[in-house]
Amino acid sequence: MLRTLFVVMSLMLIQLTAHADNQADFWQALKEGGKVVLVRHAEIDRSFGDSFLLDESCFSEKNLNELGQKQAKNIGAEFTSREIKIYKVFASPHCRTKDTAELAFGSFTVNPVLRLTKALTAEKANTNIEKTKTLISSHKEMSNLILVTHRPNIGELANIRVEPAEMVLIQPLGDGLFDVITRLKLTESN
Repeated sequence: MLRTLFVVMSLMLIQLTAHADNQADFWQALKEGGKVVLVRHAEIDRSFGDSFLLDESCFSEKNLNELGQKQAKNIGAEFTSREIKIYKVFASPHCRTKDTAELAFGSFTVNPVLRLTKALTAEKANTNIEKTKTLISSHKEMSNLILVTHRPNIGELANIRVEPAEMVLIQPLGDGLFDVITRLKLTESN
């Protein structure tokens, strides 16, 4: 029993250390600049609304819940407190991504290529993913580019399944290429 407890405690310590290292790597790379951050929209109210719909009033769409609003504000607070330089913030036209972008970063521009791929025809989704890859790989500014989008889109781009408000850090390489550096999901204690 004592040995099992020791093994469990050791594994928890390894996980905490890995998270701390991951967080340090994430913020240090952003301080260097020239990166792209893929942000999955924050937590939504799953009991009402349509994930695929675009509704200018936002009434019929899935929208952020209270936790999601806190998550988005927490992202913004971390970027601000760490003085991360931002070139531009683009968001998908869905209300949950626009709200995440606004609560986290203030100003943003809607970019239709970031629209939820599952809401599009396969041909249009593939076109949008290719345009997004070009947008990422061609980022050459010294400050960082933020793209607030959806899990399926990030999965297609980075081959990672992300949670609400999770971020994936990308190094643009040009010529349609980029590397995934790391990922980060902020916790309440960040």
